[in-house]
Amino acid sequence: MPLIFRYKGFVIRFWYCFEERRRHVHAISDDANVKIWLEPEISVASVKGRINESMLNELLQEVKRNEQLCRDAWDQYIGQ
Repeated sequence: MPLIFRYKGFVIRFWYCFEERRRHVHAISDDANVKIWLEPEISVASVKGRINESMLNELLQEVKRNEQLCRDAWDQYIGQ
């Protein structure tokens, strides 16, 4: 699925699951997979693996900075 951007060893991308239609992205590194909701507001949906709280907060801020890019990628690939 589409890669949206990279941040400090994480790739931010999404993949579509028919059970979950709410917009979200995954921040994936060698050590962790963080699912981040884009709606109704940007927030952590789940964390698998190891990530410290500081990096988790950085990821949330970076997704917020790139929120429109993430939403546009979702809409382009999956549709509204």
